[in-house]
Amino acid sequence: MDITYQLMIPALQKLVEFTHSYGLSIILLTVAVRVVVWPFVTASTKSMQKMQLLQPRMKLIQERYKGDPEMLQKKVMEFYAKNKANPLGGCLPMLVQLPILFALFGTFNGPPFGDKPIDVKVTVVEAKDASKVHRAETSGNNSPYVSPAGDLSKVIVFPGESTVLVGDSIDFATRATEGKLPDDFKPLWVMKFGGNFATPSQGVIDQTGHAVFAIPGEFHIEGVVHGIAKRDSFLFINSLGKTATGMQLLDPKNYDLVFLIIAFGASMFLSSKLTMAKQNPDDMDESQRVTQDTMKYMPIAMSVSFFFIPLPTGVYLYMVVSNLFQTAQTWLVMRTPPEPLIDPDGFDSAAMMASSSSAASTKPSPSSSTWSSGKKEAPRTIDVTPFEPKNGKKKD
Repeated sequence: MDITYQLMIPALQKLVEFTHSYGLSIILLTVAVRVVVWPFVTASTKSMQKMQLLQPRMKLIQERYKGDPEMLQKKVMEFYAKNKANPLGGCLPMLVQLPILFALFGTFNGPPFGDKPIDVKVTVVEAKDASKVHRAETSGNNSPYVSPAGDLSKVIVFPGESTVLVGDSIDFATRATEGKLPDDFKPLWVMKFGGNFATPSQGVIDQTGHAVFAIPGEFHIEGVVHGIAKRDSFLFINSLGKTATGMQLLDPKNYDLVFLIIAFGASMFLSSKLTMAKQNPDDMDESQRVTQDTMKYMPIAMSVSFFFIPLPTGVYLYMVVSNLFQTAQTWLVMRTPPEPLIDPDGFDSAAMMASSSSAASTKPSPSSSTWSSGKKEAPRTIDVTPFEPKNGKKKD
């Protein structure tokens, strides 16, 4: 199922009919999709929050049974089971929502916002290799197209991948496999050779699609489908389909792109800060510290990379709105008090809140009478809020 073509773009066009604004429609569609994936994001965030709370208690259990690997494994599994925790519990919700978010990204990264090329590979050979000559019926890829009237169609190029002789010509054209193209639809035809635009001595293609290949080698013909909304403005954005990279971003007309890229990095940093806010560095192992450090610098790295990746302005608007929505959702989830934890060995909350280093020096070892008495205490719940002694004395 093509989620972008069958769901996202039609939904976008319905919003455009209502709002008469592609910019506002981007925001509304992004919020609507975020509402749909809300349960998955919440489940993933809660799972991550629970694993963070379990980590210091897990270190204490590892210390108790460090001399008995078999018992350690049993207690770890029991600890996870009693607290209904799964180390991979946050992965499935993420995997479920990714296709939806990728489809939304694809909606704003091509027509009706940006131009999208439909590529056809053409291999040109000499007469001695005439037996290799062939032509596929149609291109292997396609592009959606939204007409000025709002009609949606799926466009392909024909013929498709081909092998021809030096000096041969091909007449390329487009047609719709779904929907109907307007009579005045015309793609932009481009010929490339060796990754660059072909020179007249290598080959030429006119805007009717007639291509002539003058030398042997691998050519690529692109039928570029235009985005009708790429020049639409919205608020401070002067063009929703505009792309700019590197030094082009210093041009004042591209400051809207710079602002959106910076806003993306800031919103991503805030979201990651909220996610890691309740984790004590002393309670983390080495892999968790590396993960936390990575999350600190990821917003900067991604923001810098976007200065060199040509994406339409509409994509950045989507990413900023999406990040702000997720940041608000993360804040709501993380401020909700977590469920009390259960220690399979029946330790009280004060003991479980102690650091792993103090636990190693104060808790009895598995070989002591406490562990070998044969009595099995009922598991106790653990208050995960900080323990505060009154009048200098511990709670009984």
